[in-house]
Amino acid sequence: MRKLHVVTFAFALTVSVMSCAVAAALPTVTELIESMQYHHPYTQAIAEGEIQSGADIDIALSEFDPFIEQQTSSRVSGYYDGLALQQRAIKPLQSLNASVYTEYRVSDGDFPVYEQEYETLSGGEASVGISLSLLKNREVDKRRVGVRNARLAAQQWQSEAQDLLNSFLHKGLTEYLLWYESALQVISVESLLSRAAERERALSTRVEKGDLARATLTEFKANILEQRLLVAKLKQKRNAHARTLSYYWRDTQGEMIPITETNLSADIHWPFSVSTSQISQLRKQITQHPQLALLRMSKTVVQNKQVLAKNALLPKLDLKASLARDIGSGPNSLDGTESKVALAFSYPLGNRKAKAEQVKLVSKGRELEHKYVSSKQSIEQAFEKAYEYWVQAKEIASLQQQNAELAKLLSSMELQRFDAGDSDMFTLNARASNEIKAQMKAIETNVDLLNAELMLYRVVAALHTVNH
Repeated sequence: MRKLHVVTFAFALTVSVMSCAVAAALPTVTELIESMQYHHPYTQAIAEGEIQSGADIDIALSEFDPFIEQQTSSRVSGYYDGLALQQRAIKPLQSLNASVYTEYRVSDGDFPVYEQEYETLSGGEASVGISLSLLKNREVDKRRVGVRNARLAAQQWQSEAQDLLNSFLHKGLTEYLLWYESALQVISVESLLSRAAERERALSTRVEKGDLARATLTEFKANILEQRLLVAKLKQKRNAHARTLSYYWRDTQGEMIPITETNLSADIHWPFSVSTSQISQLRKQITQHPQLALLRMSKTVVQNKQVLAKNALLPKLDLKASLARDIGSGPNSLDGTESKVALAFSYPLGNRKAKAEQVKLVSKGRELEHKYVSSKQSIEQAFEKAYEYWVQAKEIASLQQQNAELAKLLSSMELQRFDAGDSDMFTLNARASNEIKAQMKAIETNVDLLNAELMLYRVVAALHTVNH
């Protein structure tokens, strides 16, 4: 966990006191991430892709489900009255383009000579057989490639979902930090205004006693009015960000949770702190970036299609073997066990389509390789840019913190000089204004450092991992 370092100890104490009263309603960063990941309609819509990709795998595997075929033929008129019934159960296998089957057929009546293959003994004929490919479709076919690509598509969905989730989390967390920054600035200026109000009462007493010119009090009030105007503008900004943030902050039912103006905590449970060792780990995660994973899997899909295109150039040589036995009475020629072997061969004389498909797919593979190199270099460059920004953000935040502390010290010293009669209201007001500006800037640079850390995780698409 990381606590945002506010400008002064007194200011940090003010924030802590306020947060104790409203802690139950506060969205910390880790709570916001969990809410966005598991309860937001957007991420729930993304999650539906897992169900769909799983269904696509089942659809592809269904090509290998067993099925039943049945054929019936009957001569309803003419000299012959043959009736034939054939039923077959087939189970496709995921190797050699093979399938095993069992068949039962039975016939009755008279058949012409050219239909004698329908004739069986009285009890019918039972057979079992197998068919497989010896050349084309032996190693691969559309069904098996379909299963491979369906599984790859499921992995692609996971990478795409990860990328979408990280982008969504980055938007929500960026809005959170905008709200947090403006809310801290409101408290900072209101804290100074509270001190100024006490000072105003003391000056009014001095004016009534005649120890101080009324013009001096008027000048002081004008400065307070400027600070109040600044607070009003900051509240307007804070409330606008709170309204936007409520879109990302959801309850367990997925309903938006309003962010009220009192919802603030000094400890936001920041999980994205970065050290030198973590920088090294984040660099290593670049190769696992979902965009690069998508390109790798797309290349594998193309390779599968290349294998399929190469398969299309092979001649077709299919083998079919079966054993059959008739049961019952009838012609002696049908009695006994029969074994059958059949070969089917074909080869197209023109293969322009398959050859052109190969050329196209080889080119597509090179295209994806170039895109992979380009994307990887782009992500690496973005990470190094974010790293350099983070290094500078740390230095700027440290310097601005020192500047805020110095501005506060100068304002306090100027107040002592004014009380001793060695300074005027114009200089005192200028010091107070500089103190406010310095504190505002210190808050801004501290939050900018958080944004720099957030961007390092965003570039490598690791935002979704912090709650795991």
